[in-house]
Amino acid sequence: MSGAFPLSDETVKALAPCNLPFLRHDPFTRSRSSASIHDLPEAIQGTVQRLYQVLLTIFAEFDQQRQIDLNHLRRLLQETHWDELIHELRAISLCQADAHLSQVLHDLRGGSLQALALQLQLIELGQVRPDDIERMYLLIRDHLKIMRNCLPDLDPVRTARDIELRAHGVDLLLEKWHRADYRLPDGQANITVDARYNGVVADRCVEFSALDRVFYNLINNATRHSADRQVMVGIFPIFECETPSLRIVVANRIDPLQRSALEQRFGLQWSDLFYGGFTFSSDGRSGHGFGLAICAELVANAYGLPNGSAAIGGGYVGARPHGDLFVAWFHWPIAAP
Repeated sequence: MSGAFPLSDETVKALAPCNLPFLRHDPFTRSRSSASIHDLPEAIQGTVQRLYQVLLTIFAEFDQQRQIDLNHLRRLLQETHWDELIHELRAISLCQADAHLSQVLHDLRGGSLQALALQLQLIELGQVRPDDIERMYLLIRDHLKIMRNCLPDLDPVRTARDIELRAHGVDLLLEKWHRADYRLPDGQANITVDARYNGVVADRCVEFSALDRVFYNLINNATRHSADRQVMVGIFPIFECETPSLRIVVANRIDPLQRSALEQRFGLQWSDLFYGGFTFSSDGRSGHGFGLAICAELVANAYGLPNGSAAIGGGYVGARPHGDLFVAWFHWPIAAP
């Protein structure tokens, strides 16, 4: 599958070293960037549980062809007070918990939910396009799995199924990302994917949902900041590594103001973005930057590294400028044991 990736193979190869030690000895059955539902503040627990149940209810309305009765869906959204629920989620402060819980909360209300919330709003307004129903199906499916990845005890029965051995291939990434018209409340982009690998990427749903968390954080970030509403994804196998891995690269064009802000803060050490603490905005203010820090932690977990800092220092994740492009990358072990 080709999406005309803007970096040459030589440039992609030079982004990071091939020596990527794999230190995890146990099967991937839990993300380290997860918590118990009971670790969350009590007021937030109820909101999160309601969100999960509403998404399960909507998901159950799809038929085998991934179609849904839109009039029934609109009534369902009203009956479940969807708009109020989204307002409650957005009102949650990510600073009211420690760093670990803040990252979990970030993905519970981030992930694919922001794109889904916009999709449902457009459906309520009657602005439905042919591809919107399929997109909505994929977004709900992904966020349910992301929520269980973040909070395994949110739904112990389905979490147990997520841990069962079941191969997940690159095709599952392509079906939702290649040539996707991806829309967020604060950004929109056309996504193209150039995949040079077509095999298995994860042996368990729980691992694939962790990979999804990385994808959504990086693509959400790229979509918000793309200067031309284009996001390019490259999936490259690195078989000469100590551990066969995928090098996944996400690129978007940036304008001179964005580049200046990054250079003032980081010089050319843009990989430091993965430590968190920086989010570019047009008014020059900085946000928390949890998304990239979560990516570093999830990749560290996949390889058995002690923390996200080790993933950054070892080149497992990183970012750099390339012409007018912001280029971010991460690695994922192929079908990790």
